[in-house]
Amino acid sequence: MISPSQHHAKEGQHRLRSREILPFFDAIFAVAFTLLAYSVPERLMAGISGVGYLMLTISVFMLNGLTVLLYWFKLRRLLVISRVVHTSQIAIILVSMLTIVVLPKLSALVLYYGNGQGNLFAWTPTQIANMVFLSVLFLFDGFCLLFALSLRRHQPRQAHTNKELETAIQAQLLGFVVMLILAAMELLFTWFNNEYVLLVPLVLLVEELLVARRFARLSR
Repeated sequence: MISPSQHHAKEGQHRLRSREILPFFDAIFAVAFTLLAYSVPERLMAGISGVGYLMLTISVFMLNGLTVLLYWFKLRRLLVISRVVHTSQIAIILVSMLTIVVLPKLSALVLYYGNGQGNLFAWTPTQIANMVFLSVLFLFDGFCLLFALSLRRHQPRQAHTNKELETAIQAQLLGFVVMLILAAMELLFTWFNNEYVLLVPLVLLVEELLVARRFARLSR
């Protein structure tokens, strides 16, 4: 038979304190930011059209940088709430970080190919680039939601922390539904193409504003 002390030691091998993961977590997102900068085209076209393309490029990568920043903030907050992460939760975090590091390259593809037309029945290069990029965002958002839901089962919390977690989950559910709607629009409508590059950061900002407003009420 396994003694209680042996059982406790075995459990400890399959979980980590969140503060032990945070440095690695922050470093991965720092890499994603760096890769975004390196994905900006180095060659310029001549004339006014070249200036316009450069401004468009900078705008797209700034919006995508904002998206990465908001995702970092969202998942980091959940890690801080968790305090201890178990094996399944570690797997979710690792897969989500692997997902986010491909975002810079996909941003470049969207910039080059995303301004055309396409839908579910016409898989043009534009449709492929936009759908793959949006799918990565949707996937990462789903991992964030999955990790938040896992905290209900694994983590004992104080009452105020539990309220913070439920608030974050409710906001993320709302954002996840909106992301699902954007994906459906990308598939079904020819006129909806890379507009989501602007809409996704707005969705994430609204999520954070809702969470911040709720947290302010809880702290009173």
